[in-house]
Amino acid sequence: MDMLSFCHWLQSTGWAVWIKESFNVFPALYVVHIFGFILLVASTSILDMRMLGWWVRGRSVSNVVDLTLPWAKVGFASNFITGVVLFATHAVDMYTNTAFRVKMLLVLGAGLNILLFQITTYRSVEEWGQSEATPPSAKVTAAISLFLWLGIAAMSRVIGFTGAQQ
Repeated sequence: MDMLSFCHWLQSTGWAVWIKESFNVFPALYVVHIFGFILLVASTSILDMRMLGWWVRGRSVSNVVDLTLPWAKVGFASNFITGVVLFATHAVDMYTNTAFRVKMLLVLGAGLNILLFQITTYRSVEEWGQSEATPPSAKVTAAISLFLWLGIAAMSRVIGFTGAQQ
């Protein structure tokens, strides 16, 4: 079964049709998705701005991570769960929408950026101490992160104004 056939099957499942046609469930899921995105982007942006030296310079990066990471995890979890369900309700339209595909590539890029940061630069975070300065690699990671999340937000809006490419 190819991906397009899978999308046709997925959006025709009983639960996906029920959610799509529901007066309250689909909008509620969409609101949770948006609030999850706000939590995720706000918390990661605070950390990114700290690493760039633009904000909360009086706190160590590890302290800012401790304060923001729980919020980012909640935002990510709610976005992932609601995103999968919302995708299922319009699977064919989303799969064939160029803006959606670009958004998913940017999300993948953001995830890889986080992973790369965790396995390289962040390993030495304790050496940075309370210093306002962060290593150049941390600043590059933060700048890439901000760029990716802005792109994800932009593509999220563009999806609604562009149609499927069937």
